[in-house]
Amino acid sequence: MKENKLLIKIDGKRIIDHTISVISRLFPIYVVGKENLNHYIDNRSFIVDLYSVSAPLVGLYSAIRTVDAETVFLISGDMPFAKADLILFLKSQLSKDIDAVVPFYERPQTTFAFYKKSCLETILKAIENAQLSLKGILMTLKVKYIYEEKMRPFDQNLISFFNINTREQLEIGKRLFSTTQQSAFV
Repeated sequence: MKENKLLIKIDGKRIIDHTISVISRLFPIYVVGKENLNHYIDNRSFIVDLYSVSAPLVGLYSAIRTVDAETVFLISGDMPFAKADLILFLKSQLSKDIDAVVPFYERPQTTFAFYKKSCLETILKAIENAQLSLKGILMTLKVKYIYEEKMRPFDQNLISFFNINTREQLEIGKRLFSTTQQSAFV
């Protein structure tokens, strides 16, 4: 059973707060969802989902459609150990002839990736056809996958891809958070 991602706390701090604090050092932050529950985000930086279906693909579509930028970095709010160096490395892999830069660690890490406005039509078609899998759209996009060996210099243990969806993962996250200084993860 999945936990409520916005309410999971590590040492009194919501996971999404920590994720936002890391990412906000790199880029302007926009949070996408049904309602704004985060004190870091003012209403100008909150994007309401453009479709009522709850899915990362809808959030990605809403962000790309709303934000005045050619590229967005999509990160799930339940990934508290994102490393800034890895994110910047992934950004450096963008080029004009691709639609997305997606890390591949065990599987495509679709909620820790860069997507360009050129994805909009593909994403919209998928949403309209109720095909809400981010992995599903990758087959129709020009994707540059970044594999483990290229990422380890920027995140040795690839902890950036650790996410918290279950009680067991929450307990692991609490141990990681308390035994390691937070600054080691950024």
